[in-house]
Amino acid sequence: MTDLSSIAFEVVLAGPSDGTDFSPATVSPGLPGFIAMFLLAAALVGLAVDMTRRIRRLQAQERVAERHRLEAEEQELAGSGEHDADADADADADADADAVVSDEGDSDAGPGSRSPEDPRA
Repeated sequence: MTDLSSIAFEVVLAGPSDGTDFSPATVSPGLPGFIAMFLLAAALVGLAVDMTRRIRRLQAQERVAERHRLEAEEQELAGSGEHDADADADADADADADAVVSDEGDSDAGPGSRSPEDPRA
């Protein structure tokens, strides 16, 4: 046991064997390190592109499925005769109200400016 502890003590206290300082030429990873990092970066970019493509494909499939579901519901309502004029009138009134609200908010004058006929001025 004492032999092992004395060897470990000598290794810890020992200095560099060649006595020279580190230089960037002897420490840098060189061409193999550059190639490895380039391949890792290329793989990362490839995975990101693939993931983006897959996410867009899923979103497109969801939009198509939603469109088909809505069309099926419309056909079901039209086929069963439960389609009433009151629902259409309510939808038209909501669309008109939304158009009025969006017209009031559209202004090219910029924030903080008011028109001369604006009663809030």
